[in-house]
Amino acid sequence: MITKTDVERIARLACIELDDEDLQEFTIQFNSILDYFEELEDIEAELIGQEEHNVLRADEVTPSLSQQEALSNAPRVDSGYFKGPRIL
Repeated sequence: MITKTDVERIARLACIELDDEDLQEFTIQFNSILDYFEELEDIEAELIGQEEHNVLRADEVTPSLSQQEALSNAPRVDSGYFKGPRIL
């Protein structure tokens, strides 16, 4: 649990000035965030051991561009490859 003292220390480390109202608000918000992480840990514990499966679409092979078609709009080509500008 985050206390008002913890929030004061965090604010001091971040070089942020907070009044008492802000300290109270941030204390509540930090604790709310930590409570949410605890909920996530509970969910993760429930999921351990469950069968994982692919929820995405199945892979399908589809026709693609030939090398010549892919390079047809390239500004510079060298030996069948895209040629980019020199960096150094």
